[in-house]
Amino acid sequence: MKRLFLCLLVAMPGVLLAYPQAAQGDPVATLEPDHYLHIHFNEFALKRVDKLNRNYTGTKDDPHLEQTANGVVGRYSKAMKDSLQVQVRHTQSELSPFIGVMKYTEVRYEGNGQCPESITSESFEMVRARSVTEIFRLVQDEWQ
Repeated sequence: MKRLFLCLLVAMPGVLLAYPQAAQGDPVATLEPDHYLHIHFNEFALKRVDKLNRNYTGTKDDPHLEQTANGVVGRYSKAMKDSLQVQVRHTQSELSPFIGVMKYTEVRYEGNGQCPESITSESFEMVRARSVTEIFRLVQDEWQ
């Protein structure tokens, strides 16, 4: 345990000095928003939301279309960047002493029409919103 503490002190001196609860092993210690690990995780989370939005099937401009008995339904999903909340917490794990928690809202939109051309970006309405929580661990200065 002493070796781990010394390794943390050498590898991340600002963490232990700026946040004494982390040194005491408080399992629910949350880092302040201006702490460099919190800032680092916030940047990671913003990039992750952008990546999620790029990888969804369908967009507002090019929705996923499905033929139904009543016509065509266009759908797309979006992770709402403005709903993003992040926290960085100290853990008692020796392998990953910090975890990052990101929460955001994922929204699904649908639009109906008689044909694909009749579905415009103005015809979409939100049909579902759900809260998503993702947890990452800090390993060798990278969030995984």
